[in-house]
Amino acid sequence: MIKVKTTRFGEIDIDEKDVITLPAGIIGFPELKQYVLLDHDQDSPFKWLQALEDGAIAFVLINPLLFKPDYLVEVNEGEVGDLEIENEEDAVVSVIITMPSDPQKMTANLKAPVIFNLKNHKGRQIILNTSEYTTRHNIMEEMRKYTASPKSGELEATIEQAKEQMAEKNKKAEKKG
Repeated sequence: MIKVKTTRFGEIDIDEKDVITLPAGIIGFPELKQYVLLDHDQDSPFKWLQALEDGAIAFVLINPLLFKPDYLVEVNEGEVGDLEIENEEDAVVSVIITMPSDPQKMTANLKAPVIFNLKNHKGRQIILNTSEYTTRHNIMEEMRKYTASPKSGELEATIEQAKEQMAEKNKKAEKKG
């Protein structure tokens, strides 16, 4: 076990198998290479990427597909070769978010996602070669776009239909029983 004193979480014990190595660090923090992922809350979509070499440094991460389902990360072997990703399922993409005092202004850095290999606990932040994404992408704005889209309505209708079918099955089961 590794003991780490952090600003946000106090002193924490980290199992060595949970340490994630980012050989190039995070942009602006190239000297910090050892991290651990911590849950924000049990049911929260947010995670903390806590630096082990400096307990004052932690980044808030989120899965970008939760608010931007069409987010696409295209990388080449040179960018992620050192992660040794053998199967696409072993890769996890997260983005760093900025949380101002007004949550409506929360932004995500979609331009520079962090890619993790779940098998070997390595990670790398890459800069995407596209002008489609920015470093300060408004999350709430993106969620409003998605919930207003026709596909969102289809999804809601499908969920509602499934609920109705389950209720109907439950009624039939009660009558039989």
